[in-house]
Amino acid sequence: MTTATGTDTGELLHELRGLCTRLPVPQPTWHPYADQIAACRQDFEWALALATRHPATLELLALLIEGELDPGPDPEAPPRSAAAARRLRSLPRPNGQHPYLDDILPALDALQLLLIALGRTGVG
Repeated sequence: MTTATGTDTGELLHELRGLCTRLPVPQPTWHPYADQIAACRQDFEWALALATRHPATLELLALLIEGELDPGPDPEAPPRSAAAARRLRSLPRPNGQHPYLDDILPALDALQLLLIALGRTGVG
């Protein structure tokens, strides 16, 4: 994910949608975490839908990406954002020679920051 300095929220939203789209959801018959990955993908889609309606969330996300705010989770986050963040934390991250590593890790990082932004704005 690129930084958001000098970009508008529309560009950031476009980039987030691309990351979400490229997050592969494997078949349950051959991947042990398929259900967890599918849940995270659904959380990403939900978070994007909310962020679309609440530009303040995208503005806060841009500050998180830039490192201008601490990316720590908000203990006061709304229940749905908090539950999505727990699901994301419980998903093992691939390493090494995974064929979709360049798509998966940026998408999961983006989702993590988006959930933090949703939680801090009280939207999610």
